[in-house]
Amino acid sequence: MRILGIEIFYWISDWATPQPPFFSKARECGFDAVEISLVNGPNIDFQAYHDALQNNALKVYCSMGLPADKDITHPDAFVRNAGIEYLKRCCEASAKLGSSILGGLPYAPWLYFPDDQDLQVYRDRSAAALREVAVTANDCGITLTLELINRFETFMFNSVDEGLVFLDQVGHDSVKLQLDTYHMNMEEDHIADAIRRAGDKVGHFHCAASNRKLPGQGHLDWSSIGQALNDINYSGGIVIETFPNPYSETGRTVNTWRPLVEDYDAEVRTSLELLKSNLI
Repeated sequence: MRILGIEIFYWISDWATPQPPFFSKARECGFDAVEISLVNGPNIDFQAYHDALQNNALKVYCSMGLPADKDITHPDAFVRNAGIEYLKRCCEASAKLGSSILGGLPYAPWLYFPDDQDLQVYRDRSAAALREVAVTANDCGITLTLELINRFETFMFNSVDEGLVFLDQVGHDSVKLQLDTYHMNMEEDHIADAIRRAGDKVGHFHCAASNRKLPGQGHLDWSSIGQALNDINYSGGIVIETFPNPYSETGRTVNTWRPLVEDYDAEVRTSLELLKSNLI
């Protein structure tokens, strides 16, 4: 049985806002897991997270972004090494929280586009760094999942085929792909076929509509997506990720300029039932 979760910033307006107080919202809406972000680093109040997870009977998935001063693609070895150590601490924090993954963008800073003509050297440096971090991930019992995001957000890799090439370059079983239907809608010719090509390299799965609204509020064929997940015997988490509030820091960070929901709790419950019917 796949576990259905939600990225907790669905309800949170600012990246610095404590996340545990919102876990009860996820439980009330029927979710069995929350995805939390180590956006402010791995030094968090572990007890507060454990208490909120236990009180609401929720599992947890961890994600992160890589700060510019800890960029593992950077030409400067000092910056890369700082990033490697940072990622190792994030792996340890994820394991301490009980997450099976550390997902998101551990491979490069978000929205960074270098001027260099040769971009492969950035991928080479990232792969070498992740190969080292993967040893710590394996020791912690977690998997690094690299989210495939669209071409307007990163140059590193955007499609499943490109992601698989990068995984081969990293060359470690503790590093897998994280698929997201919103990004796949832009980058893949056929989402279900791309899922099948990814196969057992899929370590985590995000759901959003084609327009980044909630699942069911766009044109995606969720039945075919569910069949593809069945075909590859995917047993990991299924997480709704959308940032619907244009009047908040979280929404504006991802270029949400108009409201994507009206009734947060009612609409997410409807999407949850859709996913239960098609992906579980």
